[in-house]
Amino acid sequence: MSSQNRIIALIGAVKFVFILDFMMLMPLGPDVAGALSFSAERLGWLSASYTVASMLAGLLAVRWLDRFSRKPAFLLCFGALVLFTVLTPLVNSLSGLMTVRALTGLAGSPAVALGMAILIDAIPPQSRGRAIGRVMIAFSLAAIAGIPAALELSRWGGWTTPFLVVAALGALVWLAAWRWLPATSVPDAAADRVSPFSLLRQPAIAKACLIQAGSQFTAFLVVPHFSAFFLLNLGFPREYLGLLYLAGGISAMVLMQVLGHITDRAGPARSVLIASAGTGLGLTPFLGLEWGLLVVPFILFMAGNAGRNVSIAALTSQAPEPRERAGYLALEGIVQDLSVTLAAVCASVILMTGAAGELLNTHWLGALALLLLAATSLAVVRWQGEVARGH
Repeated sequence: MSSQNRIIALIGAVKFVFILDFMMLMPLGPDVAGALSFSAERLGWLSASYTVASMLAGLLAVRWLDRFSRKPAFLLCFGALVLFTVLTPLVNSLSGLMTVRALTGLAGSPAVALGMAILIDAIPPQSRGRAIGRVMIAFSLAAIAGIPAALELSRWGGWTTPFLVVAALGALVWLAAWRWLPATSVPDAAADRVSPFSLLRQPAIAKACLIQAGSQFTAFLVVPHFSAFFLLNLGFPREYLGLLYLAGGISAMVLMQVLGHITDRAGPARSVLIASAGTGLGLTPFLGLEWGLLVVPFILFMAGNAGRNVSIAALTSQAPEPRERAGYLALEGIVQDLSVTLAAVCASVILMTGAAGELLNTHWLGALALLLLAATSLAVVRWQGEVARGH
């Protein structure tokens, strides 16, 4: 294996561990809530604690990460992520779990930023697109293989088992990174740096951030509560929950490829509208509109949301100048983390728990998500029109 392919594989593995560590707590939510004796309506607090910490780490990362050699800083941050993942199964309360998840988010955000910086440093510009595309497969693999495996491990060995397995995998990735990632010199500390405020003063970047914020807020109003809603409200069998996420992940991977071609040929707006239609249909169970097999709306939501993310990213990537791209991506991460946090808080305020443990007020949550889905889609269509007219 060439050195470049080895780096791509390692950073892809880092991405897989990072995203699975974050994502799997949502579908595991009912198992965790039952084991630690807290109500399902508080599951959003766990996402909020993680993303608030990740956002704070991102604010520091924009200005400070480039002042250190990448490999030692990466090994420190990723090692901390693995350590806090090991500590997660040791907690016995909601407050303890929120604390350790916040620490994991604090370490994970700079670890991923440094990993991507190492990748970009090592890959020449003419090959970076394909390299980053291969790394992004980690997100689909986490949904297709990681989440179903985590659900099955939780069913067999309790909710702590998936975290121990992910920590073990992370430790192996850390050792491989220590062995094979290239050493780097300290970047020029005197180089100009982009700040979040200087970027947000640019109208195009402000629009891009608002669209990303709307998209992430819409999705995470409901994503942390999908498994609890399906199990507690709709009576979906727990033993098939892993297969449900497997079907959703495969569908998302397929639709992302299809919408990627549509985006290249016809622009992001058309693909966003197609994906939004699927996402909207996937929200109908929250409104009390049950139709067909429950797996159908779930697949539509998962695939539609993934397709929206790809298409919106293609549009918003046009906002920054090349010299601002790294700073913009760091800012985009902060915006996404803040949106996820606010969505989790908003959902926790709206939702209540019924006498039988079911979630109440889900129709209000679904209606709000549909409204924001439509608003974000219209904003994308309008912005693409402005870009086409040269505004």
